[in-house]
Amino acid sequence: MVAGTSMSWRALVVGFCVALALGCEKKTPPVAIGSATSLRAAMPKLIDAYEASHPGHDVVATYAASGELRNQVLAGAPLDALCLAGATPLDDLIKAGRVDPGSRQVLASYNLVLVGRRGGAPLTFDTLVSALPPGERLAVGDPRTVPAGEYARDYLRAKGVWDALQPRLVMGANVAAVLAYARRGEAVGAIVYDTELHGLDDLVELDTAKGAEAPHPKVVAGTVSGGREEGAQFLRFIASPSGQKVLGDLGFGPP
Repeated sequence: MVAGTSMSWRALVVGFCVALALGCEKKTPPVAIGSATSLRAAMPKLIDAYEASHPGHDVVATYAASGELRNQVLAGAPLDALCLAGATPLDDLIKAGRVDPGSRQVLASYNLVLVGRRGGAPLTFDTLVSALPPGERLAVGDPRTVPAGEYARDYLRAKGVWDALQPRLVMGANVAAVLAYARRGEAVGAIVYDTELHGLDDLVELDTAKGAEAPHPKVVAGTVSGGREEGAQFLRFIASPSGQKVLGDLGFGPP
């Protein structure tokens, strides 16, 4: 009787210690990705597909304008990898030694488009100055931090209308904000990426940037210096056929 009780207590103590050890086991922190706002619809789907094929590997994304993400990394934000909507912010970080130059890669592409509300003013890039209705404004991203705004500025400058449009512009902190101006009717049109129209029925594409002056926007990615290998692994997944299918289904062009 006593021996049996001793064995029961011994087993209970052993079991408790094992459970305690398992409970104290540290879980690997999720991979931290800095993602351009223009990827806010695609990134959750990419993360879901990645986690499904890599059990035990979690990913979390921080969304902001690409220039803002650049500033965050320069300030020491603990990110493992970046997916930005333009080359300039990533190249700035490479020059600053904050992104591994060998990790730089293009993952997808966009088209720069002019959008407006369905049934609204029939604007085109060539008629923006002459056909923009009196009192109406055009929404663009802030060129200082938003690559879509930088592309828009450079394209409109090349067409010789940027300066004339200055008094009529409202600038957004990211492409989501730019799109919102047009959706709420606070701007008669907006210059964004074609992927922003995916799933929307209240806005339509009015014109696409074309010709020799047209920009060729791209999703440019890289790993943050000192970041974990899992960040590079996630970028490899996006570049794989599985990741490219997710992007293609959402209207992104190939790298």
